[in-house]
Amino acid sequence: MSRGLSRRDPSPIRSAYAGSVIQFVGYVGSAGAALMWLPQARRALRGRKNPAALAGISPASYLLAAIFNTLLATYGSLEHAVPVVVAGCVNLCCAVTILATVSTTRRPTR
Repeated sequence: MSRGLSRRDPSPIRSAYAGSVIQFVGYVGSAGAALMWLPQARRALRGRKNPAALAGISPASYLLAAIFNTLLATYGSLEHAVPVVVAGCVNLCCAVTILATVSTTRRPTR
């Protein structure tokens, strides 16, 4: 562009449409991120009385998941990004549930 010419600002309708699409993509992505944790949480809860059923679940990876999803939810909250907050909170709840279940099941009994 030559000096003195500026790009036209998008129309308000176009901006509103783009914002809606971005929000939709954010919510769909967040829903997918949250839903992918639910089967593992369900498996952990169903197998909580059977250590063999939980043998393939790594407590260290779920501890890291809990830490990073806490950071993700905090970031989303500070940025006012509701889809990020929702995904971070759901993922955090699932990670903590799985971690607690696996840790309790693997604890030696007396």
